[in-house]
Amino acid sequence: MGYNRLKVIKLIGVLALSLSMMTGCMVKKDDSSVNQSYEFQPTAVKTQEVVSDEVYDAIFTIGEIKSKQQYQANAMTSGDVLEVFFNTGEYVEKGQVLFTIETTDFEVDKSTKVTQASNALTQARLSFDTASENFVKYKSLFESGAASKTELDNVKSQMDNAKLSYNSAYQSYESVSHNYDSLSDNYTVTAPVSGVITDKNVAQGMFATTQNGFTIDVTEDYEVKTQVASKYINQVHVGQSVEVYVSTLDELIKGQVSSVSLSASNGTYPVEITLDNTSKLIKPGMFADIWIIKSSEPQGIWIPSQALLQANGESFVYVLKDDFAKKVLVEVVSLRGDDMAVRGELDTNDRLITFGKEFVMDGAPVIVND
Repeated sequence: MGYNRLKVIKLIGVLALSLSMMTGCMVKKDDSSVNQSYEFQPTAVKTQEVVSDEVYDAIFTIGEIKSKQQYQANAMTSGDVLEVFFNTGEYVEKGQVLFTIETTDFEVDKSTKVTQASNALTQARLSFDTASENFVKYKSLFESGAASKTELDNVKSQMDNAKLSYNSAYQSYESVSHNYDSLSDNYTVTAPVSGVITDKNVAQGMFATTQNGFTIDVTEDYEVKTQVASKYINQVHVGQSVEVYVSTLDELIKGQVSSVSLSASNGTYPVEITLDNTSKLIKPGMFADIWIIKSSEPQGIWIPSQALLQANGESFVYVLKDDFAKKVLVEVVSLRGDDMAVRGELDTNDRLITFGKEFVMDGAPVIVND
């Protein structure tokens, strides 16, 4: 038992010595990595110039583009649709053929009625010619004493009646011919104005009635219908300048307030805005962002919205200074599509960091990759 105890003591001693040697080695080891200095690696970024433009204080709302003038081009008669030449959304010129209707039955009816009227006219002409010749004959007989005055008067009356019948037949023929010529136009439907087709309920092969056809909006005279909250309505008046941004086309359009309703609905007032449309790409039904301008400044700083960062209650951007990012605090003044007007220590010579801005900090090195 004493031997075993001694053996355990020796083993503990060996372990203690080994641990002491290992500790000594670790303390003496020179870890030079602790003294190495850390350096920032430049971040790849893209930049964009600051833009100077008019800045305004405005009431923002949204609305839908409408045409102030809308026309229907429906069938004027019923029948099977032969051809349709346009679709919804397409632009048409005044007078262009929109669709045609089968005319076979019409042509048969026209031929029958015109032929009947023509035959009646021919018969009336023959009767009048016969009566005229008979009158000439009896007049000669009367002058030679071979016919009485009564006989001559009867023959003249027959001639006069035949002339009336001829005139009536002639007028009937002219009326039938003219009416059918006019009715033939009903089988070809044309655009009454130039504009954009906004609705269509006619198709080739269908049986069309006067309820079928096209709706055409005049594109030279657009307006935007919108709603303005009651707390702003007293700041809106007819003739007020407006800027309208159509995101579908990425286009900014000028306009002005043309109508302000005095009747509210659910706390908002209907407002109509006339647009100075210069593009046929604009279509009724498109939605738009609207700024009803209350006041404006001739020049201001505009930046792309994607350049803005917000953190800890601050709004800021990074600008390029030499090869480093510089943080600049800004205040957003106005919005316009994908751009915003801001106040801050920026000028038109600055270049904003737009791509990679999330990975830089104030004073960090950057590499521009525009």
